[in-house]
Amino acid sequence: MTLEITTNRYGARPVRTHQAGAVPGSLSRRNPSNATGGTFVSSCGVRGRTRRATVRKNNKPKLKEQSVINIMHWNAEGASNKRDKLQHFLHENNINICCIQETHLQEGKPFQVRGYQVFRSDRKERKKGGVMTLVRNNINAREIKTYMEEAEYLESKVTIGQSSYNIVNLYCPNDKKNSP
Repeated sequence: MTLEITTNRYGARPVRTHQAGAVPGSLSRRNPSNATGGTFVSSCGVRGRTRRATVRKNNKPKLKEQSVINIMHWNAEGASNKRDKLQHFLHENNINICCIQETHLQEGKPFQVRGYQVFRSDRKERKKGGVMTLVRNNINAREIKTYMEEAEYLESKVTIGQSSYNIVNLYCPNDKKNSP
């Protein structure tokens, strides 16, 4: 049996009922002989508490057995100022893999999303552009290839159970240099 922990806002974990802030319900007073079923020794004024934590079975299949993988792509037109909304959207919609284009990120500046591995390729000579692939931490993934000339792409290999998939995150900029 596993505990199911859900995220409410931007990856913050909610307080579970058996943690801080939980208040036990009022217990009826019992005389000591009724409470213990025997003779009275001493209760020192302490009343028993009932544990009120709810434990739910996780009915969702594990990822290695899962038949549906949620993949999303998004032309962000700048990802750094949209990180919190992106993280919230990914968790709310149970996205396993997210391919993002036009990240506008600069090399050397970190970009992390809680619960995801980040594979990214930033433009070096020009502003804007860039691609990034986010893969959930519970999925085995590695970066294979990056290409940043006319078109920009980032290829990742993802392994789920016994199957492997190549995920290609492709962005073809509409520059004057590349237009006919």
